Amino acid sequence: MNDYWQSVLARQFAAAIQMTRAAIDACPDHYWDDRTGGSPFWHLAYHVLFYTDLYLSPGLASFQAQSFHTDNSHFLPGDYQDYGGVVTTPDKAFPKVQLLDYADHCLRKSDDAVKTLTSERALERCGFPWYPLSVGELFLVNLRHTQHHAGQLSLLLRRHANIGLDWAGTRDNQPPPPTWE
Repeated sequence: MNDYWQSVLARQFAAAIQMTRAAIDACPDHYWDDRTGGSPFWHLAYHVLFYTDLYLSPGLASFQAQSFHTDNSHFLPGDYQDYGGVVTTPDKAFPKVQLLDYADHCLRKSDDAVKTLTSERALERCGFPWYPLSVGELFLVNLRHTQHHAGQLSLLLRRHANIGLDWAGTRDNQPPPPTWE
């Protein structure tokens, strides 16, 4: 994989994770564990960070969940027959500072993962048996999932707390450097 595509992937992952982090940071305390509208804000934030972290790993065997992870806490509420039936939101909310640190971990991990992505590695089968994808395609699926939930968290803040968030374009919120000169 050439340096250009590695830098594009690195910048876009960084932006998606930064937007997720900004939403977590902006969430008011009174809304953090509000369960009146379904999954609380913190649970959705944890879900996206968990899967960002997981799919930035080379494979399932090498993934290490965070020390605060609890069984099934990465699933959003629903019926998961493969995992023992109905899953609900954990009773105790994860603290905001823990999820901010987790976002920072994911940002560092995304940089490391992109640096090791070669053209050959991108074509290999990913290390997650439930995904019949190449490593390269899993990177894009992971990026879409992260950005999807970053947008969802932003929308929740706008609707329930009248908080708008800035767009993060790249790691430093600057346009990418021109490559056509």
